[in-house]
Amino acid sequence: MVPICTTGADNCRLASASFLASLTQTTEYPVFIQPLFNRYTPMPASPLRAQILQMAQANGVPTDNVLVVDASRQTKRISANVAGVGPTVRVALNDNLLNRTSPPEVRAVMGHELGHYVLGHSVSLLIGFTLIAGLFLLVLDRATPWLVRRFGDRWRIAGRDDPAIVVPATIVASVLALLLTPVTNSLIRFHEMQADYFGINTSRAPDGWARVALKLGEYRKLEPGALEEIVFFDHPSGRTRILMAMRWKAHHLGEPDVR
Repeated sequence: MVPICTTGADNCRLASASFLASLTQTTEYPVFIQPLFNRYTPMPASPLRAQILQMAQANGVPTDNVLVVDASRQTKRISANVAGVGPTVRVALNDNLLNRTSPPEVRAVMGHELGHYVLGHSVSLLIGFTLIAGLFLLVLDRATPWLVRRFGDRWRIAGRDDPAIVVPATIVASVLALLLTPVTNSLIRFHEMQADYFGINTSRAPDGWARVALKLGEYRKLEPGALEEIVFFDHPSGRTRILMAMRWKAHHLGEPDVR
């Protein structure tokens, strides 16, 4: 935040607002805003519910309930999340996950989501995004005036206060956004891979996780090229996840709780 603030009060206020907005989105939005659009109901008692709670409590997640959200009204996608802070922590999964997958698959997905919470990904992602936003604003603040000094007469831009400066600023912002896309995607993908490993270790369900990866292939490309995955994918590809699950399984063959 310090380098941003040194470039001007406007940038400081913008960075602070972005930080607070990101903090709200990661900690409060899933708990207080999402329920305005969907109905959350307690998951009925079942062996699967007990297994989910056992995984959560074994990893220090302070909850004694699992909620089901009626996402099938809007989408066919499977999803789950663990959100909130302290007493607002909420473990939830959507009805598509329950209706379209087997218990091992549900456990694998919930293990993955628990991983995000236990590993503190909300905080580390927030810090990462803030640093990226700071870099974006810093370069924008330095590059745009340089362009105006160099080409202002040709572009008929009088100075920094000229509304026409929006044009070069937009050009710089667009180029920066393109260049930072692989950085942002790699940051997210790194956290997703951590949660993948955590989820399989917790659920002990590598086959379930592999089947989930195949189901996600309905709307995500399963086998992108290596460069394509690095640049454009903010989650590991289906191929990467299946390979990881099978390697984990190979190292744990013969253990009775692996399935």
